[in-house]
Amino acid sequence: MARKQDYQSAFDVIGPIMMGPSSSHTAGAVKIGNAARTLLQRQPQSIKIHYYESFASTHKGHGTDLAIIGGAMGFNTFDERIKNAIAITEAQNINVEIIEEAGSSLGEHPNCALVKLECDGRHVEINGISIGGGTIKIKSIHVDGLCILMHHGLPILVIDGEANISKINHLINDLIENGADINEEIKTISEGKCLLALHLNKQLPDDILDTLSSKYVELNFSYIK
Repeated sequence: MARKQDYQSAFDVIGPIMMGPSSSHTAGAVKIGNAARTLLQRQPQSIKIHYYESFASTHKGHGTDLAIIGGAMGFNTFDERIKNAIAITEAQNINVEIIEEAGSSLGEHPNCALVKLECDGRHVEINGISIGGGTIKIKSIHVDGLCILMHHGLPILVIDGEANISKINHLINDLIENGADINEEIKTISEGKCLLALHLNKQLPDDILDTLSSKYVELNFSYIK
């Protein structure tokens, strides 16, 4: 269930400027696709979408396919190219697969999509739910075999790469010293690699990612907002 703190302003409840008939089935879907694209950090070579419950039954009529695919291509909610997103992927030889899943939602919400993107050996997955007004929550994140479970709205900063717990602690301290307002951290570390998601109370300062990317060159920073 959506809570008051899931929405940043009245405009989130009304819905954003967008293409499509439904804030939950199009604008929210674009943002789920955007989240996956941000995590991949490049143009996808393949897009696989698993739909659940309401998304599974209505995605064709509500334009959810165009929305998620457009989001995965990096288009925002009011980008005219969303209407031609499928044709654009075909022209660029990007493989797209859409699967309607039966049974209960993986995200425990009827408007749920699991988006899987691949490019040049990097594999990412975002399980997102669209809770209305173009607002989404992220239920899980996978990057190259590492997984974290969560139930958070945006903004979220995701960090992955080679790191141990000591480096992660130093990184978090650097973020706080540079003005990051962290609500919660979720992490997994295995065989010298980490996946860290930081749910933020407010947007990051504009220059913080450039500063930290230069200091921690072995890590990938993905800012989902």
